[in-house]
Amino acid sequence: MTLLDIPFDERRRRYLVFHPNGLPQRLSLASTTTTAAFEAVGSSRFYISADQRILAKVVPDKFDRRATPTKWLLRDYLEKRWLGQSDARKEFLSLEILRRAGLATPRCHGWGVSLNPGNRNGSLLLMEHMQDARPGGEVFDALDETARLAFLERFCRQVARLAHAGYMHRDLHYNNLLIDRDNNIVWIDTHVRRLPTKSADQWPALRKSLTVNKLGGARYQAFAERRIQASYHDRLSG
Repeated sequence: MTLLDIPFDERRRRYLVFHPNGLPQRLSLASTTTTAAFEAVGSSRFYISADQRILAKVVPDKFDRRATPTKWLLRDYLEKRWLGQSDARKEFLSLEILRRAGLATPRCHGWGVSLNPGNRNGSLLLMEHMQDARPGGEVFDALDETARLAFLERFCRQVARLAHAGYMHRDLHYNNLLIDRDNNIVWIDTHVRRLPTKSADQWPALRKSLTVNKLGGARYQAFAERRIQASYHDRLSG
């Protein structure tokens, strides 16, 4: 691990970074139109390094230190920063799970926490910035019906592959994906959890993760249910 002083939001902030991988000696981050697009579909803040190689995901504290000091101290500061339950660490571990399952993810340059109670941006994840990739939702919306079903087919195979490895994604929607220059699916928002232990509970849990709103409509949800159920059970029987 290493200590990094990172200037962003016109201030210099210090983070304890774990598993540093390919980081420059000095890292400077800034907001751009690209990061604004990411922020429009989520609650996290995003920044890009000056050399355009690294995308930083920053998750602020859930509770206000002055308005709810006890909750902030117990949850945001002690639990997340000192006891290893930060969003960045969870996403780092999820990236490892996805890669072991054979799914594509950005390269991870490390994850960090700020131990400074005055810095409410306690969680930092440093990932590869995939410059030519497009958000999955943007790609899906631009496709015709035949191409949308082909996109969903690939998406469903990967969801089933992750399930066969014993995990499911906690928030399945297209903007948790990027489509790279070679039209490959890359998973970027990577919170996963284990499937239920009992086999009988696994498909119901997977099915519950497939929602109408996040998959673009009832017909796409129904299509995804059929494909994932068939693919998942084929893998189990195979």
